[in-house]
Amino acid sequence: MTNHRYNVPEQGTLDWHIPLNENFERLDRDVEFRDLDANKSDYEPTLGAKFLATDSGATYTGDGDSWNLVGYVTRAGGGDFGHYVTYESGLNEEINRFILDTNEQLEVVRLSLPVKGTTAVDDDITLEVSADGSTIASVSGNELKAAATSDGAPWVVSDSPVSVTVTNRKDESVNVVPKVWVNIRR
Repeated sequence: MTNHRYNVPEQGTLDWHIPLNENFERLDRDVEFRDLDANKSDYEPTLGAKFLATDSGATYTGDGDSWNLVGYVTRAGGGDFGHYVTYESGLNEEINRFILDTNEQLEVVRLSLPVKGTTAVDDDITLEVSADGSTIASVSGNELKAAATSDGAPWVVSDSPVSVTVTNRKDESVNVVPKVWVNIRR
């Protein structure tokens, strides 16, 4: 332990236990608590303390009276929803659904729809993220979009459920890998 923020009594100091006890009070604020979310009430929500729920990834800070949720560290989803999947002609299929908790928002970070056997962009094949019938973000076959570099971004929605759909308007089957990366925030 360094002595930058903690008391280090000189050798021979009388009542040396007093500054050491002050160190323990500081440790309750400076060291993150880690445990199951259901067990957070076992820990004192000292002003400035941090609690990480190891099961849900929820992060809380103490205000002296209670633990306040500030976000999630592990609550993210996305990437490939599988390998190449064959989508028949005329198909419009929901392939994933995000259900949000109260006060949560879904942020689409990037999305792509690689088509097997070609690199040309194909507007007849689309991947769409939508909520309440409104499109949040979409790509055509072989397109990649990232929220950081796209017009209309950031793509954020708080309505639940959020649907991810693949549509094939071609006259033939296609093999695609739907990819969506999201963060869920409070």
